Amino acid sequence: MGGTFRRLTGNRRDTASFGAATLGVLLLAGAVLGTGVARTAVDVSDGLTWLPDSPRGEVVQVNPSTGRPETRLQVSGGDAQLEITQKDDLLVVLDRRTGQVTVLDLATLLASGRRQTPPGAATKILVSDGRIYVVDRVAGTVTNADPVTLVDLGTPWRAGQPLADVVADDAGVVWAADNGGNLHELHWSDDDARFDEKSDEPVRGAGPGTALVPHARGVTLFGLDGGVVLQVGTDRDVSATTPSLDGEVLAALSSPAGLVPAAVPGEQLVVIVAGDRLLRVDVGALGCVDPGRPVVFRDRVYVPCRGAAKVILLDRTGGRGGPDVRTSGDGDPELVSDDGRLFISAPGAERGVIVDADGSTRPVVIRSPDLPVVDPDRPPTQDVPTPPRPSPRPDEPDEEDGGTQARPPEAPGPGVGQPSQGAQGRPPGAPPGVTVMLGARSAGELNLTVSWSAPADNGDRISGYTVVATGSFDGGSRTATTAGTSTGLTIPCAGSTFCDGGRLDVTVTAANRNGTSAAGTGSWTVPPQGGSPTTGPTQTTTTVAPPPPTTTTTEPPPPPPTTTTTEPPPPPPATVPSAGATVITGSTAPNGQIDNLRRLTLSPPGDWASHDGPCEVVNTTQGYSTGIACSAGSVDVYVETGSNRFVVRAHARDGSRSVESAARGVRGPKEPMCGQYVCVAGDKIVDLSPTAQPVRFGQAGAGVGLLVIALLLRFYRREDKDGKS
Repeated sequence: MGGTFRRLTGNRRDTASFGAATLGVLLLAGAVLGTGVARTAVDVSDGLTWLPDSPRGEVVQVNPSTGRPETRLQVSGGDAQLEITQKDDLLVVLDRRTGQVTVLDLATLLASGRRQTPPGAATKILVSDGRIYVVDRVAGTVTNADPVTLVDLGTPWRAGQPLADVVADDAGVVWAADNGGNLHELHWSDDDARFDEKSDEPVRGAGPGTALVPHARGVTLFGLDGGVVLQVGTDRDVSATTPSLDGEVLAALSSPAGLVPAAVPGEQLVVIVAGDRLLRVDVGALGCVDPGRPVVFRDRVYVPCRGAAKVILLDRTGGRGGPDVRTSGDGDPELVSDDGRLFISAPGAERGVIVDADGSTRPVVIRSPDLPVVDPDRPPTQDVPTPPRPSPRPDEPDEEDGGTQARPPEAPGPGVGQPSQGAQGRPPGAPPGVTVMLGARSAGELNLTVSWSAPADNGDRISGYTVVATGSFDGGSRTATTAGTSTGLTIPCAGSTFCDGGRLDVTVTAANRNGTSAAGTGSWTVPPQGGSPTTGPTQTTTTVAPPPPTTTTTEPPPPPPTTTTTEPPPPPPATVPSAGATVITGSTAPNGQIDNLRRLTLSPPGDWASHDGPCEVVNTTQGYSTGIACSAGSVDVYVETGSNRFVVRAHARDGSRSVESAARGVRGPKEPMCGQYVCVAGDKIVDLSPTAQPVRFGQAGAGVGLLVIALLLRFYRREDKDGKS
C-alpha cells in the first residue's frame, strides 16, 4: 500500500471578534515597540468566505459565525460553471462555461476588471504574492495580469508547447509542467516586466497527464501515468516511483508539503504523499467509487464522492479519519478551505456544512431569497454624506515647495449633513477619449479601429455603444454597434479621393435603459499612401538664356549661367511610437500626504522617449488627462476611490492618429466608513459637522485614533440611550 522515498537534495468575520479599542492597542504597541504587531493586526482576515452558486451565476458571502449569507453578487448568467480563487485580499471568479474572468474589489464589492479567456478547461487562474497569473494550457502561456484591471503586465511566458499543469507556491514562484515532461521554475521580475526561467528540468515519466500541487515553498509533481512522484523546491525534496495509473488525475489545489493528495477517479484510488511514504488508498472500498479533487484540512484528507452526496475523511495512514460528511442537493460536493474552516456545499443547494478547526460540523445557509442580489457593475446609492476629498483645488500652490500642480476638476459634492443624490435613472455620460487608428489598407479600402473610454453609467449598466463615422467616401457614413470600448470599421476608397488625405469625423454614444448619452467625438485625417504628405511630386524648373543672333560680327557676350530652381523636400511623415508598449512601470503615494495623489513611474522605450508629437497620461476610468513630455520619468496624478486605469497616449504631430501604451491599474483611497457622527478613511477621522476637518494620525497615532473612535462611539451610544443626543 505504500512506498518509501529517497532524498534528492537538502533544499520551504467574525466581525465582532475584535473591538476597535483592542485593535487600536495592538496597532499602537506594534508602532511603539517596532515589532510586526501592527502589520499582523492589519492582515487579520475579516472571517467571511465566498462560495459559488453556479446555477444562479452568483457568488455568495457567508458569515461562519452566524451561519448565514451576507452578500450575493451576480457575476455571470445562469447555469454558470464558477470557480473562485480568494487569497491575498483578492477575489477572482472564473466562469468556465463562458471563459469570463472577473476580479472583485472587496472594499467596494464592485468588479474592477474583466478579461475573456477560452471557455472550458484550458484556462487556470493563480493568485500568489498579490499577483494574478492567467494560464492558457492549450496555448502554453502564462500571463501576469494587473490585480485591479486584469490587463496584461509585461511579457507573457511561452512554453512553446501545451502545458499539462501550472501552479504558484506561496512564495510567488510559478511552476509549469509541459506536455513534453519538462518542469519549469519561473520567477516574475518587476524590473524587466517578464518571467525569469530559473530552471527547466526534464522529469522521466511526466507528460500530458501530469498534475502539480503547490506548497508554502515548492511543488509536488504527480506523473502517475508514468509512475513518478516528485517533490522539489521544499526543505526536503523527495522522489518516488509507483505502478502506472491510467486516467485523469485530480490533485489538491494546494497542501502542506508533508501531506499531498491526488485522486484517480478511473482507478477508485487516492494517492497520498505522507512525509516519507507514498500511499495508494482504495476509496472504492470505502464507498467512494468516483472520487473528486481532495482537500487537506487540519491534517486530514477530505475526498468528495461524486454522485454519492458525501465526503469521506482519510488520515495520514490512509485509514478513515472520521465519519463521512453528508451534503444536501443533487450536485457533487464542492469544498472550499478558508480562514481556518472548511466549507462543503453542492451546486444549487440551499444549505451546506461548515467544518470547524476541531473537526466538528454545523450547517450554513447559502441561498437566502430575502437577501437582495447586488450588481457588481453598479455602485450602490450612498445613504450617508461623503467627506470632501483632501486634495487642494486646481492650480493651488503646494504648501511644501510653493509650486503648482494641475488638478482635475472637482464636481461639487453634497452639502455637509445632506444625503448624497444618486445618479440612478439617467442616461450615461458622453464617452471620452475617442481615437482612430489605421490598421490594414489597400487600394480599395481602409481598415480602422475606433476606441474610447467607458463613461460614467450614472447608475444603470451601459448596454452598448453606437459608432458613426462620416466623410467624403462612397456612401458618406458607416455605423457600428458594440458592447465593448472599441470596434472596427471598413471605409471604401473607390470613387473618391478620401483615402488620400480625407477627413473622418467619428461620434460615439452610450446607452442604458434610461436613454442615450451625448456624443463623444473625434476626427482623423487619412495619411497618404506610403505615409507621404498630400503635397504633389517635387518639380524641377531649368531656365536657359536664348543664343545671341548670328548676324553680327561682334563677339557675343557669354551666355548667362544656367539657373536651376528646386522645391524643398517634403517633411518626413508624422509617426507614432509602438502601441501597447510598457511605459508606466510603477506607482507610489508620494510623501503620504494626499490620499488621492499617486506618482507614476515612467520608463518610456526609445521610440516613445524620442517621439516628436505630444503625449499625455490618461486616467481612462475617470476621464482625466495630463500633458507630459514623452520622455518623462514620472508624473503625479490624481486617483478616485477604488480602481483606476492609466495609459500614456501619444499623438502624431499632425494629429492624424494616436496610440496608447499598456495599461496600468492603480488603486485609489478606500471608501470611508461612516457612522452617525464620524467617518473614518485611512488614517483620518472626519467629523460630520459644518466645521468638519480631517484629523491625521501617524504610524503610532493609528492605534490612538482607533481608541478615540471606540471611546467616541461608546460615548454617543450612551447619550442616545440616555436621551441626551
